[in-house]
Amino acid sequence: MADMDSRAHGSSYTFLPGGIPAVELSADELKDRLIVGFDSADGRSRAFNLLRTQVTKLIDAHGWKMLGVTSATPAAGKSFTSINLAAALSRAGSRTVILCDLDMRRGSVIKQMGVEVKVTLDDYLHGKRDDWREALFRVNNDRLVVLPTRAGLRDSSEMLTSARFGTLMADLRALSRDYIVLCDLPPVFANDDAMLTMRHLDAYLLIVDHGRTTARQIDESLALMAPAQCIGTVLNRYQGGLADAYGYGYGDTYGLKDYGAQA
Repeated sequence: MADMDSRAHGSSYTFLPGGIPAVELSADELKDRLIVGFDSADGRSRAFNLLRTQVTKLIDAHGWKMLGVTSATPAAGKSFTSINLAAALSRAGSRTVILCDLDMRRGSVIKQMGVEVKVTLDDYLHGKRDDWREALFRVNNDRLVVLPTRAGLRDSSEMLTSARFGTLMADLRALSRDYIVLCDLPPVFANDDAMLTMRHLDAYLLIVDHGRTTARQIDESLALMAPAQCIGTVLNRYQGGLADAYGYGYGDTYGLKDYGAQA
């Protein structure tokens, strides 16, 4: 397997390098931060396991590799869902999941994980690093790899249309079918960043805050993101049907039909 520096910037490859540093998160730390997707024995992981199965079926059926997760407005739970779905996906099958924090202005994945890192994606986008792979880390040396970003990148739109970002997306696309790329995107109404990023992705999930996100916001989000394909909606804090205390569920894109998958 090639060393991290053995390929020139901008080249394509079908694998990630060995030696990606691992960040150890104990079971208690994961529990405290509501990262439940790693533990199928935790009843709260049920919705993410069910969602994982649906997403995996679609990935396999359509040959997709790169998916986005977004919401209409902030505070809908998209980063929470992204982290737990990525964790659940990494526990099934043999594919490595790369979780990319592409919410450049309000990136929160490393904050929610409680992780401190020296190198992030924005270092690469601003030219401080020549290889985006230097920012990668594994969670507990498992099949979940994170590409983090710092919050507060004010020139996010410019970065997302830069040659470096195009190279990143092309490199991720060139990875073999042994990888799934899950991108935590900014909210649709925050700026045009989600729309700009979707040009590089296959499809996306829309997070809906049950009781707060309106039907009009959903319709307008779908219209703004078109022609990108929305594969479904995830209902955050959903109450009803077989719901339990955790309050998560998911439905289809049109009409928010309940699949009976709450946790």
